[in-house]
Formats: sequence, structure tokens, C-alpha cells
Amino acid sequence: MQKIIYNTDKGRKFGLWNDQISKLMYFDCMDLFLKDIDISGKVADYGGANGNLKKFIPNSISIDIDPSKKPDVLDNILYHSGKYDLIIIRYVLHYLSNNERKELFDKIKSFHKGKVLIIQFTNDGNDFLTKKKNSINERKYFMDTNMLINTLKPFKTIKSDKIAYKVTKEFYRNRLENHNAKEHGETVHGILIQM
Repeated sequence: MQKIIYNTDKGRKFGLWNDQISKLMYFDCMDLFLKDIDISGKVADYGGANGNLKKFIPNSISIDIDPSKKPDVLDNILYHSGKYDLIIIRYVLHYLSNNERKELFDKIKSFHKGKVLIIQFTNDGNDFLTKKKNSINERKYFMDTNMLINTLKPFKTIKSDKIAYKVTKEFYRNRLENHNAKEHGETVHGILIQM
């Protein structure tokens, strides 16, 4: 994975943009996705940026490659290892190529025998193309629902939830300073797997 630091991420203010979609993705969906999951132990927040997951899991440890976000652990998640009760991978997979996704899960499997919660958005059909066009000034590897399911196919799914919504122009103005974005459909999934 390349070391990429986006000025538009706003460092410590990442995910705190004042629009309904940011609130849904980074905060409102968490009650559903964390329901019935034991979060009392040592929880790794892979790609945890500025640690906004701590609002729901105060004991979570954010692991991120971007020093501007001041994560608890400054490290590349492709090479990171540690002793955790639960690993959460939230909005990270679209930063990784297919090979890097496999590398990530192979690395996790080498040291973690527990559960992993993947929280990831997908875009299907025309929404996939619109997502790519709206996401200016960044390199991403977006996925449709089938791609996400195929990525997780080697693992046993314990729990799966999803929320569908419309991504607004305001989200892209706040997130990427794109003032010409088009609205599109999107689904965020919360999938708990066993390694």
C-alpha cells in the first residue's frame, strides 16, 4: 500500500464533516454493526485514522499510516501484527488492490485466530461508475457487493448487516472538495467474520 496522505482528510478532523452521510457512515451505523459483538477486550481499529471509533469503543487502538491523524499506533496495516481480541477494518478495503487485500487478510490470519469486523461501502451498477467519477484526486479500488463478498469468501461469516443510502453532493464537497459531484446510491456493510 502506498503511503498517501490526503490534505482533504483534514487530519484530526477526519470523518467529522457536517453532513448527514458522514454522520451515517462514521457514527450512526455503528449501533447496528456493533450489536451483539463483544467489544470489551483489546480492539484493533485498522486504518483507524483519528480514532473516531473511540466514541463507541473507548478501548480501541487506532492503527494508521497517516501521522497527521495522530493514530495510537503509526503503522502500515499490511505489516502490522499484535495480540487483539477483535480487529475492525472500517472503510479501508477500497484503498487496497486485490493483491493487497489478500496480503492483509493473510497477514491477519498469521497471528489472529479471532473475529474481524469489516465495515465497508459498496457501489453497484451505475453507482459504481458515478462513485469513481466523484472521487477526484485520489486512487481507490472501489468494490461492488459481489467483489466484497468474494474477498471475504475464504472466511466464515458470523453476522452480516447493511444499510443502503444516497450519497449527497455535500458529502463530496466536505470529503474531497469536489463541487461537481453527482448523487448516487451506496450500501455500507457490517460483516463479522471468523479467521
